[in-house]
Amino acid sequence: MATDTEPGSPVPEGLPDPSGPPLPTPAVKRQRFWLRRVVVSVLALAVLAAAFFIITFIPYVRDAQGEPKEVILATWGRDHGLGPAVAAAEDFYYAHLNVTPEGGAPTESTDFAAGDPSPGPSASGSSPSPSANATTVAREHLTPPATLTSAADGPALKNEGVWQPVSWKVDGIAPVYATRVRPDATHTSVLASLMWIDTKLASTLYVPGYQEPGTVNPFDGALPKKYWESVLANINGAFRLKDSQGGFVYKGQTIEPLVDGQATFAIGKDGAISIGKWGRDVKPSSDYQVVRQNLALIIDGGKSKVKSGDGFAWGATTHGENLAWRSAIGQRKDGSIVYIGSPGLSAEAMADTLVAAGVQRAMVLDMNNWWVAGFYFTHDADGAPVCHKVDSNIQEGCDRFLNRYKRDSLQFLAKKG
Repeated sequence: MATDTEPGSPVPEGLPDPSGPPLPTPAVKRQRFWLRRVVVSVLALAVLAAAFFIITFIPYVRDAQGEPKEVILATWGRDHGLGPAVAAAEDFYYAHLNVTPEGGAPTESTDFAAGDPSPGPSASGSSPSPSANATTVAREHLTPPATLTSAADGPALKNEGVWQPVSWKVDGIAPVYATRVRPDATHTSVLASLMWIDTKLASTLYVPGYQEPGTVNPFDGALPKKYWESVLANINGAFRLKDSQGGFVYKGQTIEPLVDGQATFAIGKDGAISIGKWGRDVKPSSDYQVVRQNLALIIDGGKSKVKSGDGFAWGATTHGENLAWRSAIGQRKDGSIVYIGSPGLSAEAMADTLVAAGVQRAMVLDMNNWWVAGFYFTHDADGAPVCHKVDSNIQEGCDRFLNRYKRDSLQFLAKKG
């Protein structure tokens, strides 16, 4: 009995249509099955990853304190095992996307306000009369550094490198001076902003952030209100503790063991600050309230330690040759302090500028946009602090270290006579 059908005639039910597409083979069916499983699995993982990101990222947004979105994202990434990826992204950003142009003129002024036009409070907390504040008391004090010479060719800008008194006066003497200077001969639109602090007239108070360096948080990250009438200046602290390659001791409690040979600042019970190499310049002592380390000394013996090929030695996430937001704190022979904090700085230019300011030893502080921030203060007629940015490029308001803040800060307070 014939089973073939005539061309064009209907195909009997149950038989394959020879003119249609061939039926998939068992191997093809298995491939399609596994492909569907892979696609479904990838989609499920993507949904889970998105949910994880949203759930874990929301607290960072809520606790942002005005930080730019890229800073929030970078912090989240470091906290969730993406540190190397964040470091590579930040290095690429500074090297290729946020490139400081060569040449040009600064847009930032080199003139600072010449101190507080109204009398500031005395170190005891009272508000003296203008005549009392204008009278210089016979009190020991230090002399600001010599005028800095611009690294750029040609004549200096008006007041470039000139140290100008900026804070309110202590017994008629200015304890805080600031200046701006072009730090390298190529990127002449960049100004490095520096602040000098007279340690005969100012003591140092360390305020841990409510997150960093961690464990200790006696002030909830804020400068206690009782010190506001005495505040002269405040600056950002060091790297996050896990990135610092060093230790941290607070009031006798070891949060992270100190590392021999690392750059260290130590603050005594009397508010005196020392900067140097741990084990050589700064040694174990029960007199210290705070000991904080960050990388190696960037200046030692009055000489820069930055050299070609250092790579990431001066930044956990950014190559030393990249022009980035950087900060450092240094100490001169007389014990006075110099802080530098600005955008557009290479590690070399930052160190060279501090050396020019007479710094003998210096350590790197925090870096990158937002985390670098330095401020000085005048006071109004009622003694309330009025904040001013050392570098006008600092984002957001300038009272962050007075109020509750997540990272550590150094506060410089007027000493009582």
